[in-house]
Amino acid sequence: MRIKPAVSPEEAYRLLTLNAALVWGLEEAAAMDAQLRGIANSMAAISALDVPDDVEPLFGEDIGRDDEAAS
Repeated sequence: MRIKPAVSPEEAYRLLTLNAALVWGLEEAAAMDAQLRGIANSMAAISALDVPDDVEPLFGEDIGRDDEAAS
């Protein structure tokens, strides 16, 4: 999975916290603070990776799908 454009840990943390609050409520989001910060740091690290464009299709293609058989 790629995150474009790259995000900072704080940007990712804000996004995750907002989504957690919307889904589970403010109390639950606050209880998950340490986990959300860890995930945000990981998201920032992954988004900073420079993956060459010629490798990109390997991440986006569903190689297990057989479109011809589905037709």
